[in-house]
Amino acid sequence: MKPINKHALLSLAVMALASTILAFPACDDDGGKKKSKIDVNLTILQTTDMHNRVAGYGVHNEYSPGTTGNDDVLGGFARLATKTNEIRDAQETQTIPIPVLLLDSGDYTMGTVYDLLWDSDPSPFAYLQYMDYDATTLGNHEFDYNPQRLADMITAAKGATDPFTVPIVASNIVFDGADPDDNVLAALYGAGQTIVPTLVLDQSNGIKVGIIGLLGKTADEYAPNAVPVTFNSDYEDAAVQTAIQGVVDGLRNDDEVDIVVALSHSGIHSLSTTPAGDDITLAENISGIDIILSGHDHEKTSRIYSVRNTVDTSHTTSIVCAGSYTRNLLQLDLEVDTINNRVSGARLTNHTIDDTIEGDDAVTAMVTSWDADANTILESISEPAYTVTGNIATTVPALSGPSSPGDNGLGKLIADSFRYVGTDTGASELTFAGCATGTIRNSFAAGQDISFADLFAMLPLGITWMDDQTPLLPGYPLLKVYLTGAEIWDVCQFNAKIIQFFTLAPSYGEYFVSLSGLQYTYNASYTVTAVNSYAYDDYDCNGSVTAVGDNTTLYPIVIDSYVMAMLLSESIQDLLHGTLVGPLYIDPKLSDGTTLIDESNMDQARLDRDAVTLGVQEYQAWRAFVEYLEDELGGSITTAAYGPGPERINP
Repeated sequence: MKPINKHALLSLAVMALASTILAFPACDDDGGKKKSKIDVNLTILQTTDMHNRVAGYGVHNEYSPGTTGNDDVLGGFARLATKTNEIRDAQETQTIPIPVLLLDSGDYTMGTVYDLLWDSDPSPFAYLQYMDYDATTLGNHEFDYNPQRLADMITAAKGATDPFTVPIVASNIVFDGADPDDNVLAALYGAGQTIVPTLVLDQSNGIKVGIIGLLGKTADEYAPNAVPVTFNSDYEDAAVQTAIQGVVDGLRNDDEVDIVVALSHSGIHSLSTTPAGDDITLAENISGIDIILSGHDHEKTSRIYSVRNTVDTSHTTSIVCAGSYTRNLLQLDLEVDTINNRVSGARLTNHTIDDTIEGDDAVTAMVTSWDADANTILESISEPAYTVTGNIATTVPALSGPSSPGDNGLGKLIADSFRYVGTDTGASELTFAGCATGTIRNSFAAGQDISFADLFAMLPLGITWMDDQTPLLPGYPLLKVYLTGAEIWDVCQFNAKIIQFFTLAPSYGEYFVSLSGLQYTYNASYTVTAVNSYAYDDYDCNGSVTAVGDNTTLYPIVIDSYVMAMLLSESIQDLLHGTLVGPLYIDPKLSDGTTLIDESNMDQARLDRDAVTLGVQEYQAWRAFVEYLEDELGGSITTAAYGPGPERINP
């Protein structure tokens, strides 16, 4: 028999409403219509952007999951596990048991000291497995280590005592058949493999759920290390729409699912004004997706956002998001019309995970084991040895990442640490440094004792692209590249334009670069009018300054490899040369001043922390931060240097 055209049935079932974005009706709100007897209940639990926040979001050493009411830390695997199991138990013991799906929308890796275990016992995979997630997908940060090492991570998880078996759904991933660099990951992809194109989940009460996994355009642009893997991620592109629509139609017409749920690492933002983002675009252009479990933008939704499809105006898609860093567990209680194959009602609860919840004992025991393993690694790389909980420094001012582009104490502190380790002792040449806002992932409270775990969580992302490091540790390596005076001016001009257009293009705020060794001024038109340098050991910016000319003089600048990779990316090059901020020309060079840096020679720009030992001993960004805090600042972050002012930007 030819499958029922469920889109046609859906068209008859849903009225065409006037607005595109609506509040979705709660499951006890029937809109004046009598409930159908074929409505069946289903609960979906979602996490997203957990970023391996094993010990939650807050001061690491204050996290105490075994007790309640004594800390301000939000989230954490143990507390999240308790709340998840509580909801599962409650639904299972209903008079008519309600099935529960536990799903994740990506970026579960990259973010804490537990990333040190990436190739031995990767903790986020262990947690997903222990909690028996029904499915997850791939976020952009899963590719921070490149496709080969993502495959290594998954393989390590599959070889654990409790082997990883959670399906990873990736419906718009594209492997490059001609480039061998993604072959190992591609071998894990396909029907019956760990990474699958789609998933069908049959529930105990007869509901059939189709799962797709997507990575959107913005997230795609933030994954330069995914190459040669690409994604059909531009939801405004006709060919991409056709491909994704085909996947959804296959689930509905061939697999005859009742509803389609997208694990979408694409994003929704601007919730307080007009919701926007790649997931809005997805819902507008692809018909047949009932629920989008959004990720990437770290937004916590307090209500359901419903978006009308622009082609099939009878279809609406509901978008929700748990937030980030394990701080919330999203619960979506659905009524599913299994005759017309649609969601007939929904209620959202976004549970806060805090210290009113006592952590799960088994997960706490897992964390204790991970602490011990991480300490063993740290003992092998430092003398005296760092430990996960050992204190590195104390801060007087509170320091948090900038909410908008501009002068920021934390950004200046990190940029200073890069310049500190990248400046040759006694060298006459000026050295500058830059830290991109998007790489800053943590904050410090006023008066906080900063543990190694707190510090690592500030700069946890990435890993080297080379195979010559032993041990192979997480963290983007630092590079020393060379720019002309004219290009230094363009870096400052780029920042000024990001500030100018932040309201218009808030996502570009991630690209703002906090600078060390430089002060600059721009006018009311956001045109840079002066760029000055200060002495290599002047971190208070109170000494004399020297003008940096708009000329061909070469200056070294220390940046991390992620910033370099983004500079080489098509998206940043288009931005630099476009009309919004450009045309600007920033072309980092090797020390000879003429050889442009690209993927083939970037290894030659790596900063070497041990010139005596053969080869390059990389400076991970977090390692530079540790050394600056300990050796230069003596373990004390002062208000004078990193509180309000002195300003390095003078508008």
